[in-house]
Amino acid sequence: MDQQQIISALEDRAKRVGLPMAEVCKRAGIHPTTFSRWKLSERNPQPKGAAIPSVAKIEAVIAERETAESRSEAA
Repeated sequence: MDQQQIISALEDRAKRVGLPMAEVCKRAGIHPTTFSRWKLSERNPQPKGAAIPSVAKIEAVIAERETAESRSEAA
């Protein structure tokens, strides 16, 4: 999976759970313009892997919402 596929997948998941990316970024402590730069960049950030911790924070915010939604559906 390349950078653009990862970003697209994160956006799709956030949209499915009703979270705007600006809100996801805020909760993850990532500035929304940083996410926008990743989205617009054709290359991975330098140094290689620099964005991995930030992407992990974004992933955690979305996963938390997905878990909350699946619990409420099961109840």
